Amino acid sequence: MITFYAKSHPVETIKEHTDQLLKRLYEFKKIYQSKIEILSERDWELLEIAVKYHDIGKADPIFQNKIRKNIGEASLNIPHKEHSIYHNYLSVMCIPFKELGLNRDEKKLVTQVVAFHHEREYEPDVEEIKQVYENNFLPYKPEIEKHMGILIDSKLQVSKMNLVQKQKRIQRDDPLYLRYVLLKGLLHRLDHAASAHVPIELGNELNVSEYVHSFLYGKLKSNKNDLQDFAEKQQNAHAVVVAQTGMGKTEAGLLWLGSSKGFFTLPLRVSINAMYERITDVDNIGFTKKSDEYGEEATGLLHSTSLDYMYDKIEGDDKMLEKIHSQSKEYANKLIISTIDQILKFPIYYLGFEKEYATMATSKVIIDELQAYDPKIAALLIHAMKLIDEIGGSFLIMTATLPEYYLKTLQKELEKSRLPLAYGEFIDDSVKRHHIQIRNQSIVDEENIDEIAENGATKKVLVICNTVKRAQEVYDKLSKKQEHVKLLHSRFIKKDRSRLEQEMLDFVKSEETGVWITTQLVEASLDVDFDLLYTEMSTLDSQFQRYGRCNRKGKKAVHQPNIFVLTEDVSGISKGKKAVYHNEIYDRSLELLKQHQGGILLESTKLDMIKHLYSEESLEGTKFKEEFDQTLKELKTRPLYDIKKQEAQELLRDIHQVQAIPKQFLEDPYFISIREKLNHVDSKLEKRKYRKLLEQFSVSVNEWRANQIGLSPVDEIKGLYIIHCEYSSEKGLLDDKEAFID
Repeated sequence: MITFYAKSHPVETIKEHTDQLLKRLYEFKKIYQSKIEILSERDWELLEIAVKYHDIGKADPIFQNKIRKNIGEASLNIPHKEHSIYHNYLSVMCIPFKELGLNRDEKKLVTQVVAFHHEREYEPDVEEIKQVYENNFLPYKPEIEKHMGILIDSKLQVSKMNLVQKQKRIQRDDPLYLRYVLLKGLLHRLDHAASAHVPIELGNELNVSEYVHSFLYGKLKSNKNDLQDFAEKQQNAHAVVVAQTGMGKTEAGLLWLGSSKGFFTLPLRVSINAMYERITDVDNIGFTKKSDEYGEEATGLLHSTSLDYMYDKIEGDDKMLEKIHSQSKEYANKLIISTIDQILKFPIYYLGFEKEYATMATSKVIIDELQAYDPKIAALLIHAMKLIDEIGGSFLIMTATLPEYYLKTLQKELEKSRLPLAYGEFIDDSVKRHHIQIRNQSIVDEENIDEIAENGATKKVLVICNTVKRAQEVYDKLSKKQEHVKLLHSRFIKKDRSRLEQEMLDFVKSEETGVWITTQLVEASLDVDFDLLYTEMSTLDSQFQRYGRCNRKGKKAVHQPNIFVLTEDVSGISKGKKAVYHNEIYDRSLELLKQHQGGILLESTKLDMIKHLYSEESLEGTKFKEEFDQTLKELKTRPLYDIKKQEAQELLRDIHQVQAIPKQFLEDPYFISIREKLNHVDSKLEKRKYRKLLEQFSVSVNEWRANQIGLSPVDEIKGLYIIHCEYSSEKGLLDDKEAFID
C-alpha cells in the first residue's frame, strides 16, 4: 500500500491531515450548527465533502516525491514529469460529482471552495491539468482511494475547470454568495487550525458575563450601573452606547457578550495589552482558563506585536507560547482582544477574506472608541457592521463621544437589519470631573513651562501634545526645571516604549508626583488618572478623550481648574498633508470650546458639543464628510478577490509602516551578539527568538517619510531596516529633517 504525504515537517499523511480537519468540523458543527441559519443540513454535508477532497491533489507523484526525498523514502513513478499545477486545482479534478449527487449549485460551491482554499496568482492551464490528472492520478486511483477511504473521479471532466476561472468566481449578487463565504471561510479555519495543531474552538463552555458578575458583586461589592444593565439586556441585539469615561464600559461590553464567542477591539496596542491584563487578572475580572495542553484558553491577544508581548510577560516554554499565539491567530479563544486590522478587514475583500468574515457568523464584536479612528476607517467599520448583520453576527459600539453623522449613517445602513439596533446614552452630571481653563498661549511659553514644573513637584501632571516634535520640545524645556519628567510617544524603540508604558501605569498607581509628557497615544482606553492636564487644543472628540485621563473617577476637588487648554502656536494643525487633524473640524472645535469660556464642563455639555460638531449640517462641505462618504461608497462597489491580505492590512492602517533600527545600535555590543547568534542558528524557533530580540531595537516608522531621512535594509534580515538618524532612550527618535512632524 502506498502512503501519500501532506507534509514533511512534521511528517503527516494526507489522510491524517484530513482526519484532523474532520475532527474539528464535527466539534464546530456540534457547537454552532443551530446558530448559523444560513447553512442547511445539506450545506454541512457539502463542507464535509470539501474537507475530504481539499488536499487530495497532493497525491500527485511530483508533490509526493518532494516530500519523500525530504524524509528518505523511495520515489514514486511519474508518468507526466514536468508540470506547474497546484494541488488545489488537481483536488477539484478528483471530486466525483455524479457519485456524490451534486446538483448544479452544489458543484459550483464545492468546486470553488476547494479550488480557492489556497489563493494563487495563477490561472489554471486546462490542457495541462487534463494531462496531469490522466497520467499522474488515474494510474494511482486504487491506491489513492484506499489511502483516503473515498472515491476519486474516474473520468476526465475538464469542464470542472470552467467553474474555477477567476472571472466566474461567485460574486456578491449571486444567491450562493453567503453560503459560499461560510463554506470557504470555515474550510480555511479548519485547515489552518489543523495545520497549526490547535483546536478550532476553546473554552466554549465559558460565559464571560458570569465572571463580570463575580467581579462586580464579589470583589467590588457593587451592583450593575444603568449602562451595564442596559448592555446585558441587549445581548440579542446590535447596540450603540455613548458613556463617559469611568462608567465601566469594559464590564458593560463583557456583559453584552454573555455566553457568546467575542472579539473586543481597541484602537491602540498599549490599550489592548492593558485590557488583556485586566480581563485575565484573577484579582480583577479574571476571565482566564489555563491548561497544560493549551495554555490560556479563555482570552486571546491579537495584534501585530502580540507574540512579543507574550514573550515579555510569560517566561518558560517557547513552544507553548507559540501555541498560545497560534490559537489566537486561528480565532480559537472564547474571547479575543484585538486591533481591527486583525479581524475587521473583510470589507476590503482581500484574497482569503472569507475566513475572517465567516468567523463573524458565530461571534459578537465590540468596537471600543469608534471616534478614535479617522473617517475612512470609521466608514469601513460601519460597513463592516452591516456585513456582520448580514452573515449572522452582532456588534456593540461603545464610545465616550460619537459623531452624530456616524450614528445616522449606521441606522440607515441597517434599515433592513436582521437584529434591532439599540441606542443608549449614559451621562452622569452629578459627578463633576473637569474644570477647564482656556489660555490663548502656547504650551511651550515659559510661564506655562514654569507652572507645569511647579505643579509637578506636588501633583501628578499630564501634558499632551499633538506631535512628537512638540512633545520633545516640551520635554527639553521641562527637564531643565523639574527632575521628575518622563516622555512617552510612538517614536521609541520597542523595548523602551514597553518600559515607559509600564512606568506610566505604575506611576499613576503610586504616591509619586511628577510630569509625564505624551501625545495622542494616551487618549484611547488607557486607564490612567492624573491630577492636572495641560493639553494643546485638538478636535473636540480628541480633547474630551484627553480630559478623561484627568480626575477619571471624579473624586478630586474641581473648585480650581484641573485642565488647561493651550490654543496658540498649536502643533500638528495646518491645511497640508502633514496635519494631524482635519482643519475644518479643528477650527469648529476651537470655536465651540471658546463659547464655553471655561469653568466646570458637564458631561452632558460635552455630548451636546460633539453632536453639534459632527451633525450632518455642520459637516456639509467638509473634507471629513467627503472622505467618509467616498470611502463608504467605494466599499459598496469594491471588487472581490483583487488584493492580498497584507495589502488589506496596510490599507486599514492607512500607512505603510516598516520596522527600523536607529543606526547607532549597529555598534551596540548586545545588538551585535544577537545578530551573530541569529546568523548561526538553524531552527525556525531559534531564528524567530533572536529576530524578536533584534526587533526590540526597532521603531515603527512610515516608509515614505523614513526614506526622506535615510532608510536602508538590513541585508540578512528581511523586513528590517536601518534608519539613519539619532536616537535617545529619553526622547526617542531624533528627526532633524522634520520628516515625522506627527
